[in-house]
Amino acid sequence: CHTPKVHPMNTGADARGAAPEVSVVVGVRNGAATLQRCLDSIAAQDFAVRETLVVDGASTDGTRDLIERNARAGKVNWWVSEPDNGIYQAWNKAIRRGRGHWVAFLGCDDVFHDAGALGALVAAGRAAGARARVVYGRIDRVTANGVLVETIGAPWEKAREPFLRGVNIPHAGTLHLHEMLEARGYFDESYRIAGDYHLLLGELLERAPVFVDRVVVDMGFGGMSSRPGTIQVSLREVARARRAHGLHGTPLQLRAALAFA
Repeated sequence: CHTPKVHPMNTGADARGAAPEVSVVVGVRNGAATLQRCLDSIAAQDFAVRETLVVDGASTDGTRDLIERNARAGKVNWWVSEPDNGIYQAWNKAIRRGRGHWVAFLGCDDVFHDAGALGALVAAGRAAGARARVVYGRIDRVTANGVLVETIGAPWEKAREPFLRGVNIPHAGTLHLHEMLEARGYFDESYRIAGDYHLLLGELLERAPVFVDRVVVDMGFGGMSSRPGTIQVSLREVARARRAHGLHGTPLQLRAALAFA
């Protein structure tokens, strides 16, 4: 019988008891080799009114011990370690526990680009006012040795048409209004890889996101969605998400990618 390890909530609220403005969620399974850098990058942010939530999928490589050490050091405010059915179930657990006005998601091999990244996203969201429900920036994709592979991300005016054809905006570090996630019923856990695209497609068909013209996250190159064994699954899920939101037909770019996969 498996008993999940749960670390109690100790939020990044200020001394007056106010809720943190941002919940940073990290999903991980057997990520001991990279998770510390991720957590260190969150702790280094100069935007202090935040909380860090870690959902571990019952790791067996020492990840749990690493999370426990960081919780004792104050770098993790809440965490759980138990089996799950994938990243979207893991994220949904954290969303339900988080108290932030915004929610951002990082993979265990992602790091914030610099100390001001999170603050820049929040500032853009504040400046946009009530229309801001999704705030994103650019991402550097880097190898394990720190070699820059590419920078991705463009203003919504340029990104909108590729997005509707199936090319997601850079998702790591993106701010999601907590109320928006609740209104949309969180992430659809039947997706393995494209659940973030499915959720954002429903939102961004109705409202434009806010773009921050700076790199906000260094993303580990070679994550699950870019592995050869999962590319076809990802593309088929993107096509499924488009159908679910009334976008009929398969764009030529997506058809070509599916055929190649």
